[in-house]
Amino acid sequence: MKLKAPKSFRKSKKKGGESVGTSTDPGPSDPGPSAPPSPDAAAGPAAVQVTPPSTPRDGVAEARQDSDVIPGSPMSGGANVVPPSPPSAGSGKKGASAGPLRLGSFDFDAPEANVDPHSGLSTPQTTLTFPPLFREADDMLALSNLVYALAELRELARNGVLNDPAASSRILDVPLPLETAGKIVKAESGLLREVLDDGKHEATLGALEGLLARQEEGAVAKEDDKARKKTDSDGGMFGWLSSWDGCLAGGFSFDELNFCGDMSHVLGENTPPTPVQPESSVITYVGDLKSEGELVYAVGVNPVEERITIAFRGSVTKTDFKTDAKIAIVAALDPRAFNGTTSELDKNVGGVGVHQGFYEYLMGEPKGRQSKYAEIMKHVTELYRENPARKNYKLYVTGHSLGGALATLFGFYAAASPLLPLPVTVVSVASPRVGNLAFARTFAELESLGKLRHLRICNHKDPVTLGPTVSSKRALALSAKAFSPLGYLALAVSGNGEGGKEEVYFHTGMKMKLYRNVSAVGSQRCELSYSGATIVAGAKKPVAIDRDDMAEIEQSNKRKKKDSSAEMPLVSYHFGTSYAERMAAAESDLRGFTLNGMYKEKAGHLT
Repeated sequence: MKLKAPKSFRKSKKKGGESVGTSTDPGPSDPGPSAPPSPDAAAGPAAVQVTPPSTPRDGVAEARQDSDVIPGSPMSGGANVVPPSPPSAGSGKKGASAGPLRLGSFDFDAPEANVDPHSGLSTPQTTLTFPPLFREADDMLALSNLVYALAELRELARNGVLNDPAASSRILDVPLPLETAGKIVKAESGLLREVLDDGKHEATLGALEGLLARQEEGAVAKEDDKARKKTDSDGGMFGWLSSWDGCLAGGFSFDELNFCGDMSHVLGENTPPTPVQPESSVITYVGDLKSEGELVYAVGVNPVEERITIAFRGSVTKTDFKTDAKIAIVAALDPRAFNGTTSELDKNVGGVGVHQGFYEYLMGEPKGRQSKYAEIMKHVTELYRENPARKNYKLYVTGHSLGGALATLFGFYAAASPLLPLPVTVVSVASPRVGNLAFARTFAELESLGKLRHLRICNHKDPVTLGPTVSSKRALALSAKAFSPLGYLALAVSGNGEGGKEEVYFHTGMKMKLYRNVSAVGSQRCELSYSGATIVAGAKKPVAIDRDDMAEIEQSNKRKKKDSSAEMPLVSYHFGTSYAERMAAAESDLRGFTLNGMYKEKAGHLT
């Protein structure tokens, strides 16, 4: 990323980066500010080369040394396993024959009840305790916003462009207490606004504003609510990420290793390093050194919530936007085949179809390098391995926009891993669709068996969440127009099946739709529905797009036909600020709900 110093550091230059039953009637008119879509990329670059996976022997992943085994991991027969190499794009079939679904009961509170004990299907071995629905959603939304500001500040720090380098350079420290990160973001918010205020970074700026708004709300709540004070002191608004308990990802204690190096030239000789308190929330790793050409993510641990979290950043760079625009559906392995965890009943499991750009970004092995999936899994499994007390920590994966899509794909494959405590929880924010019907069917199976939970948060009239509807193969048969990263999202599913049914995208998970005012079906500001309902119910033609979303797409098409200069006029509804505002307004509506309870209510009765 090329940095341009803010006004206080320069004379003439600036810097440059991104963003409860479904109503059967279209929602109310939702007017708001508009912004034209970014024209950064109309088409993706040449496909990343992806190397074939290591072939598991007899359906079991390759063995690894005992020292690398996670204590308590549910490995069959005590075998030691390592995450396999990702399958290459094109592995398997993207439209596997639709045999009968092997479904459990969607009971995450009693995973052993999900399947018949004689069925041969496996379920999680332990029952994990999860917080209320609003807290899960709000915490992950804050984290998906934080990762934008975190990556931006770290880039500024590496380039020596900070208003208060003596204090703010600590943003490069790892492990980094979340409280410290929040203070640095707030202290440098003026610089961030100035650097990002160039018309090209609306999503990053929106995420920053949403994060700062949450900080302000948290401060007020801390003063006004004594009951909440203890929660804030245990991690507060950052309680969702992580914690430091004295071990690095390699077994060294903090005192044994000068982890931060010599920072005296930046911090001053008498400035002590940031103390990391037991039970505090801490970022343990940030993958952002090659942010111009690779995805960006952060990993952390929270012992209070007993949670490990992976957060993916959304679209900021041109590479990110080109990734978004590569909407071809490529064939990939079923996650059980990928992880070597197929049962006797799964031996003939087929493949799934996945968005090419998302798949290559996360699972690709360009020039023989390990995939980002493997890199992240290594960090996560080390966090579990180095401390036996973490063996039942919950794993969360989150992100906004592109980050939400990557979180969905990561969770999909991690949910079949023998190395992790299950279920894996995905909380995606403003995510586009990720895969086809075969992908959605397999996703629903993993959910029903208690291995995967997905809360998909979307704003009413957020255009990014409406697409892609079809792959580029089918889109080319329907339209001769070129597609911008946002322009293709308005394409309606129409035509005579050109390209095949396996070229149609499906959403997954439990959808939480947030409204600016109130929903079409009552006084609430949100609606909850299960995206895989028609799949689980066994419909001959599962619904790819519900009526509410279809109405929004058709409205966008009408604007296009009128040659409107604002092709997607509600892009501002995609930004972090809008999501933070709507989530705060929906808190009372979500009181008393849990994600596990919603799965039972919205999906359990369909099996």
